[in-house]
Amino acid sequence: MKKYIVLMCLFAFCVSNSQNSEVNIEKSFVTFQLGTVGVWINNEIRLSDEIALRTEIGLYTEIVKGIGFFMAPEITLEPRWYYNIKKRDSKKLNIKNNSANFFTLKTNFRSSIFEISNYDNKRAENSFAIIPKWGIRRNLGTNFNYELGLGIGYLSFINQKYFTVSDSDGIIIDLHVRIGYNF
Repeated sequence: MKKYIVLMCLFAFCVSNSQNSEVNIEKSFVTFQLGTVGVWINNEIRLSDEIALRTEIGLYTEIVKGIGFFMAPEITLEPRWYYNIKKRDSKKLNIKNNSANFFTLKTNFRSSIFEISNYDNKRAENSFAIIPKWGIRRNLGTNFNYELGLGIGYLSFINQKYFTVSDSDGIIIDLHVRIGYNF
């Protein structure tokens, strides 16, 4: 766990040494997003000219063929580096609500506290993931946006009784496709 925190701090420090300019990402905004595997509400807060800290809560969804579906809560924390926001601004492209390409280090906790499901067997498990990702965020008109992202990281299931990791830990591929509304 300490390694992940050190990696996040190092990532934020290295990226924050970029050139200063009058172009900045948004100071703070809230977005509701609907994706292929869930719904989320998130907030991005500017940390520097190109870096934002995104916090997010939501319900992720899994569909199990022949059995049904379930939704369970998740919390995400991720620093985002919008590396081409200045280039987009210099080309007079829309950069409102951080409309740019980004790199991120997504840290995610999924919980089994409750579950919304159409079948009896509980399916959600407590897990923790850390995933380096690349993505794009673009605006659709004034208040709508879409995001696409791809990353490969590590997923660890947490045993509630003994607080240990399980044998099924391993590599995870994170692909997200979302459409959202900016408040």
